[in-house]
Amino acid sequence: MIEVKNLVKRYGDHTAVDHLSFEIEKGKIYGFLGPNGAGKSTIMKIIMGELSADNGTITLGKNKTIGYLAQYQDLASHNSIYDEVKSVKADIINMEKKLVEYEKTMSGVSGDELHNLMENYTNLEHRFQLLNGYSYKSEIEGVIKGLGFTEDDFNREVGTLSGGQKTRVALCKLLLEKPDIIMLDEPTNHLDLTSIKWLETYLSNYNGAVLIIAHDRYFLDKIVTKVIEIENTHCHVYDGNYSDFSVKKKQ
Repeated sequence: MIEVKNLVKRYGDHTAVDHLSFEIEKGKIYGFLGPNGAGKSTIMKIIMGELSADNGTITLGKNKTIGYLAQYQDLASHNSIYDEVKSVKADIINMEKKLVEYEKTMSGVSGDELHNLMENYTNLEHRFQLLNGYSYKSEIEGVIKGLGFTEDDFNREVGTLSGGQKTRVALCKLLLEKPDIIMLDEPTNHLDLTSIKWLETYLSNYNGAVLIIAHDRYFLDKIVTKVIEIENTHCHVYDGNYSDFSVKKKQ
């Protein structure tokens, strides 16, 4: 899904990464490890196009989408938490409104006009069903609550939230967007144990690829299937979870 090849990034005389290569495959959850300053966040930002590389290539699979959660989010929205998260479902909500319009119009027409409307309605409803349109409201609520908010929080204005709460709102939106590749930079920093457990389950069942920077070794041990370790500007890839990596690293 992503191929990183011979990536080089320098800051003046300091080389952050040097001819670094790895691949991200569908269905895998990668732990992105290395000491602070090793270049993990830098690589994610280069993949997202937020930083430029000095050399190397990044190839994204055809029609593949990427979602990225940075460590710090500054959402300045005046929306409520619920409306801000719901905004990622705008296409489905517009479909829902269009279906209602069709239903109202069909009740007052006949003949060819009715036939054409019914055909349009059937096609649109099929797309709506494929996108789980009938369950989008419960899906939104499930993710918001899963990441530690309560129903009492739903109407709180996003702009008034703390930095950690804004990061959780951004994570809610990212998960509901369902990109082909999710990249998370320290996602558990602002989550309690219950929310971390919920996130473990969600990511373990995700139908895509996930790349995670985290210092929470227990969290990594529960979900990752591969480890990419950045060390001395290069990387090594290990199969298995964090415990498997630890054993192989010592060997």
